[in-house]
Amino acid sequence: MGSSNNCNDMQVPLINLSLLQQDSQTKSHVIKQIHQACTSAGIFNVINHGLSETLIEEVLKVNANFFELPLVTKEGLISDDILKPVRFSTNQGGAQGIFRDFLKLYAHPLEEFLNSWPNNPPDYRDKMGRCAVEMRKLGIQILGAIMESLNLETTFLKDNIEQGMHMVAINSYPPISESKNIKKIIGAPQHTDHSIITILLQSSSGLQVMDRNDKNTWKYVPKLKGSLLVFVGDHLEVLSNGKYKSVLHRVVYESCDETRLSIASFQSLGMDEVLEPAIELVDEEHPKQYKGSSLRDFLKHLASGESKPFIETLKISSETMEE
Repeated sequence: MGSSNNCNDMQVPLINLSLLQQDSQTKSHVIKQIHQACTSAGIFNVINHGLSETLIEEVLKVNANFFELPLVTKEGLISDDILKPVRFSTNQGGAQGIFRDFLKLYAHPLEEFLNSWPNNPPDYRDKMGRCAVEMRKLGIQILGAIMESLNLETTFLKDNIEQGMHMVAINSYPPISESKNIKKIIGAPQHTDHSIITILLQSSSGLQVMDRNDKNTWKYVPKLKGSLLVFVGDHLEVLSNGKYKSVLHRVVYESCDETRLSIASFQSLGMDEVLEPAIELVDEEHPKQYKGSSLRDFLKHLASGESKPFIETLKISSETMEE
């Protein structure tokens, strides 16, 4: 999707995860960087994250091969059921100005779902399986650091997260005819992620986030070679009692001559496990700001077609708190 315009680029914080394994002073500095990134931007880049360059290249290639397959080979995966563990959808017709192919995979426990993943290309399950395992491992590591950045125990909710949901979503934004005005074409409409965190691998730029520090301006997120992006999700906003806000983002076409691929790893609690603000972050000065909710609650909201963002339905009004 081309390279973004430097004057409108988001300045995304960069976190070197290998420094978390260093001495306590160095680790403490990185934890403060993560706190600042979650507070100010809601998004940060990570390097030295454990996913090899070879694996990244392989999963981008095998997904490119999957999306290039004839539609007839993928029709069995098409479903309107948002709870289906493996679901493919296509919107290349550009309904509502959106062009995107999409594949969602449940990925934990991997052995429970792997055999229902696509087996064409033949190496799809092997390569995406290895990627899912590494992304989940990385997510658990990052969440430990985020908990510490909130002055919670590093192991806060660790068992719940390890037993929770892991979903992987792969998006393909195909080339667009040059006859179309690409400035008006959206790959993915604006949204926040209803995860605790999302880890994103992207083949090229095109992602935009709303910079709340610059008059809520939409800004491109440059693709930094070898890095992965981490997003604050709605459930981290709830868990932190509003200290960290989920980041509003979208995908906008910058180019009409190349396909953009993204692989998003969503880390959540169990489907029916209710997540509420951590009691350690609630007191008289910081009353409870959000109602509890589960991943299933969000999916029901999504299926309802309700236009109001789910996070807005969880906010407790000041009037309610005074009653």
